[in-house]
This record gives sequence, C-alpha cells and structure tokens, in this order.
Amino acid sequence: MESERFVGIDVAKGWLDVVARPDGATWRVANDPDGWAELCARFAAAPPTLIVVEASGGYELGLVTALDLVGLTPVVANPLSVRRFAQSIGKRAKTDRLDAAVLAEYGERLRPTPRPVPEATARQLQELLSRHRQLTKMLVEEKNRHHQATPLVRPSVEAHIGWLERQRDEVDRLLASVVASDPAWQARVAVLDSVPGIGPLTATIVAVGMPELGACSGTAAAALLGTAPYAVESGLMRGQRHISGGRRLVRHALFEAVLSTIRWDPAIGAHYRQLRAAGKPHKVAMIACTRRLVGILNAMLRDGLTWQQTEVGQGHFLHPVT
Repeated sequence: MESERFVGIDVAKGWLDVVARPDGATWRVANDPDGWAELCARFAAAPPTLIVVEASGGYELGLVTALDLVGLTPVVANPLSVRRFAQSIGKRAKTDRLDAAVLAEYGERLRPTPRPVPEATARQLQELLSRHRQLTKMLVEEKNRHHQATPLVRPSVEAHIGWLERQRDEVDRLLASVVASDPAWQARVAVLDSVPGIGPLTATIVAVGMPELGACSGTAAAALLGTAPYAVESGLMRGQRHISGGRRLVRHALFEAVLSTIRWDPAIGAHYRQLRAAGKPHKVAMIACTRRLVGILNAMLRDGLTWQQTEVGQGHFLHPVT
C-alpha cells in the first residue's frame, strides 16, 4: 500500500513555497502560469493524497484553477483556521516555508474535503460582482466628499461621480449579459428575481454566493448564510444567542432585500409583525425573516418554482420552510 503524501503551498504575490509530508521535501516556484504548470506536472507524476492552499486575497486563484483542471483540486483553507491550528500544536514562528509546512500538517491531521472550483461562468460573475462592490464603495466615498467640497474642487468630484456611475452601469450590463449567455444561470437567477424585494443584482449575488441553495436543507442554508444563532452556554450560564460567520456578502444583500419584502409581501410581512408584537427587537426580527427567506429560496430552487408559484407567494404559508 502506498504511503500517503500531503502537500502544503504557501501563496505569495510573486512565488509559491511548497512543503510535502512526510518526506519533508521543499521547493519554491513562481506564482505565474509557468510555475503552476511546473507544479501540475510534478504532482501529476506522483499525485499527493491532499493539497492544501491558504486563501491569500486572490493570489491563489490561478494556482487553484490550474490544479483543478488536471484533476488535483486543492483545499483552500481559511487563514484563521490554519493560524489557530498552528497555535494549537505550539508553532508560533511564521515564515513562508513554515507556513507551507503547517498547511501540509493541517491537511494530514484534519483531512478537510476539497470544494469544487466554480465553473467559468461563476468565476466571471464573481469578478464582476467584486468590481461592482468596489465601484459602489468609491461612489459612496465621493458622494460624501461632495457634501463638503468647496466650489474649487466640486466640479472634479462631480465629474468623478459621473464616471463611476457610468462604470457601474456598464458592470450591470456585463452581469446581465453573462447571466443571459448561460441558460442554467439564467433560470437560477430568474427564480430568485421573482421574489418581492429581490432584483437582478441581489438575485445574482445570492446565486453566485450560495451555489449550495437547492441542494441542501433549509437549516443548512441558514447556517451557510450565517443567520443560524449559536448557543452560548457553560455550566449554569445561559448567554444570549448570536449569529456569526457565514456568507457575509450574501447575508447583507438579503438583509437589505428583506427591508422591502416585509413591506410588499403579506407572508413575510406578517411574520415580521408577529415577531415585533412578541417583543423582538427590529434587528432580531429582520434576521429571523432573512433566515426564513433563505429557507424559502432553497425550496424554490430545489423545486424549480417562482415565488408566485409557491404557497408563500400566495400569502397563506406561515410555517418555517426546512
């Protein structure tokens, strides 16, 4: 029986440090197409049991895609989880090579499961949504500056605001074009877009950010979104339950959508009013409605139904969806 081999790859902007366990082999390659090809060829000759890469602000995307294309999908590990693991085994020092060794040991001990790399359309949509967020952030900053701008600089600020708005409109058009070019994505976004309060942009954010929707339970969907409260208990102490983690960007988008949904949809609006009447604070009621909404979205995508085709959309379904 062949011995298992685990590889950790620390990603920097210019290079990749690689460490293999248990033989301890180490080497460095450039973080560019030539370096990725070299690693793919080396691993293809002797496929490791598991490859672990740490998420590095996007610098790992080219490597992960290249490995996935040759059937060597790596685990993209959360940096915080890896750091906590290193501390738990008493490793405080931090260098590129040591980090790669920790990643290899992390893979060997915990055996995380690699997640499939998003297909081409999903990657394009992710890039466009990221650019949309950047432009929106810059627009907010410039509009805030406009309030205090003197007559000397105000024309410059206004011109920049106009340019940013045109650029964001162009990104919106590109998003719609990419979705329309793929029938599967078009159908998925159309189902989500049928919900009151959810428009094309929010529908795309949810479709891209939660690909698991439609293939998991409502409880799992709430946990993935980060709207499932976690217990805080120890001995006789019973603390408040809070939400944490999850898909932050998707949660924010749905939270904003629910602000409209509770006004225009009878079922969700009634749920919100029941919670408020029971003494729940506004934010707690909003999170509960968001959790309920994601369960409904999960059922819609699972069954291929639009909002109007569901019992909720007809205004008489008030029980949680699981």
